[in-house]
Amino acid sequence: MGKSMPRLIPLSDWAVEVFGEHKPHPSTLLRWVHDGRIRPLPRKIGRTYFVEPKAEYVEIECDLLERTM
Repeated sequence: MGKSMPRLIPLSDWAVEVFGEHKPHPSTLLRWVHDGRIRPLPRKIGRTYFVEPKAEYVEIECDLLERTM
């Protein structure tokens, strides 16, 4: 049996995987969570936000444009 992919990972780990050494500051990540810029939306479990490993950063302007079309 192969190793299965985790269902959720901490937001900080996701930032490292997506942005590498140029990852955003933790307060920037929290602002993105509150603004809905990470899709699918992260879930808060205890004091930590968790995201799906395949989550993506979404520009707000692009999202609004797609909804209006």
